[in-house]
Order: sequence, then C-alpha cells, then structure tokens
Amino acid sequence: MVKNNYKSGRVATLMEGGFAGNEAQDPTVVGAPYPITESSNMNMNMLLFNNIRADMYFREELPHIKTWESFLEKTVKEVKECTPWITGTHTVTTKKGMCSGTRGVGTQGRPTRLWMHLVKLWVMKPTERQLESLVESKQSPFLRVLGFLYVRYCVKREDIWDWLSPYIDEQDPLIIELLTKTSWPLGKFVRMLLTETRYYDTHFPRLPVLLSRQVQQGIKDWDLKQGRKEGEDPFGMDSKDGYRDRDRGQSHRDRDYRSDRDSKYESRDRDRDRDRDRDRRRRDRSGERDRDRDRDRDRDRRRRDKSRSRDRSRGKRRRDSRERDRSRDRDRRRDRDRRSR
Repeated sequence: MVKNNYKSGRVATLMEGGFAGNEAQDPTVVGAPYPITESSNMNMNMLLFNNIRADMYFREELPHIKTWESFLEKTVKEVKECTPWITGTHTVTTKKGMCSGTRGVGTQGRPTRLWMHLVKLWVMKPTERQLESLVESKQSPFLRVLGFLYVRYCVKREDIWDWLSPYIDEQDPLIIELLTKTSWPLGKFVRMLLTETRYYDTHFPRLPVLLSRQVQQGIKDWDLKQGRKEGEDPFGMDSKDGYRDRDRGQSHRDRDYRSDRDSKYESRDRDRDRDRDRDRRRRDRSGERDRDRDRDRDRDRRRRDKSRSRDRSRGKRRRDSRERDRSRDRDRRRDRDRRSR
C-alpha cells in the first residue's frame, strides 16, 4: 500500500526530525539570548505548534535562514497577514466522514507564514537588542507584530506590560486577514494581546488574575490621561476595516492638513515616550541584573565564610586532639618513671 502524501498522514514521520535543522544563533557572536519562560512548545496551542513543525515551508525553506538580517528579509518578503491559520483551512468543528483526517480534510488546518516565522524566531533565541529592533521596526508592521507575539508568548508574565504598553495607541494600519481584507490599527492589536486570551481559533497563555487587572487598569488610566471617556474607542473605528470620519463637515484640504500636522506631533510624542519607556526598561533590567549579581556575591561570601568557619573548627579540634595526646603521653611517662623507681 502506497503511503499517502497528505499532511495528516505525514505528521508522525515529519515530527521525528524535531525542528528540521532550524537552529539557535551563536551566543558568542550575537550575545546572550533574552531570558524567557521555559517551555517545550513556546506556550502555544499544541495542534498549532505541531502543524508548524510539520509544515514543509518550515522544514525546507526556513532552516537555510541562519543570520538575523536574512531572517528579517525573509519575514518582510513572505508574511502577508496576522492570523494563525490560513483562512478556510481550519475550523473548530469536527468534520464527518470516513477517514476524513487521513484524507487531509480534517480540522487541523495550515498555519500562516507569520506563525511559522514566530516559531523560527523562538528557535533562534533573539537577544534583547534584537527583540527591541523588532517591536520598533520601521521596515514592516509584520516585523513589529512578530515581536509583540514573541513577547506575549515567551517573555515572563510580569514583564509583558513594560514591553507592550508603549504601543497601545499606535495608529499604523495592519492587515489581519488577507482574504477578507480585515485591517486594524496596530495599537488595537497590542491592546488585544494585553487583554484577550482567544484570537482567531487559538489561545494565548493566561495572565495571572492580579496582573490582568493591573494591565486593564493601566490601559484605563492611560485613556483617561489622553482625555478619552470610559468605553470610548481610541481609534475611532465603527467597522472591522475602516475609520470613522470625524470631520465630515470640513473640507478635505483642511482635514488633510490638520491630520498631517497632528500625526507629526503625535508621532514625535510617541517616539519620545517610547524612548523613555525603552530606557526605563533597560534600567529596570540592568537593576535586576545588578541585584542578581549582588545576591550571587553574597551567597558566595556566605559559602566562603562557612567554609572558613568549618576549617577553623576542624583545626581547633585537631589542636585539641594533639594536646590531649601529648597530655596522655606525659602521664604515661610519669607512670613509667614512678614504677622504675
């Protein structure tokens, strides 16, 4: 019987090779990777994660990407949308029929290039500077989304707000689903990462309840600071793929001039705030590293002190033992001298 060549029938064979030659960067060349939560599946849904590892694009094209620059270039070239599954290939209901999963028409679906590049990024183990270059990239919004998703999936939960909060008001348009032409402002995507766990038939790791409340309160405080009412849409959207026209009574020329002027000021302010937040994050992480170094030094010092104390106690016991031996020897000599007399 000839083995079929459909995805569902190939998974077991393809999975034997692990990550199919996709490897981590050399830390002696690029630097130490940014610390993340330990996980064997990137905290991702296992069905999605395994389908990514089994996909021929991930196994045949991405292993050749070895450098950071080539990875960025490949991402800009290949990524066109932000959903985890290619539209129409994945459903949440079970298909009926004989051997439907084996014939390749089951509910598994095909992952998009963005999510395959996300797992490739996880395997590469990016440094802190590389991760910052992603979330602040001017080259492509998909590079920024890749960085945001990596933060959401992999970075320690208590650091996610510090990484993502500077970008919750980004207005740059982002194509979410290519087939339906669904687009969001980039800030809406970031807010979704911070407040939601479900996204297009996949799930993000849950945040602890207390941390989730703090994040939601942080977003509310920011909106109030910007003069928004509670529940007001910060992006002025009334549909899934369009912005509400706030200035219908004004001429196009006046509106375009005001929009250009305001966007320049807002862009400058956002860049300034982002630089401040990035510097604060670096200082915080530097302080944590210094505290860790101090703790290590204190621990080593305590170990050395204990070792010296043990050595001193051991030496004192030896001296006491020698003194007792000498005293016994003197007593024996005196006894022999008395007997001989």
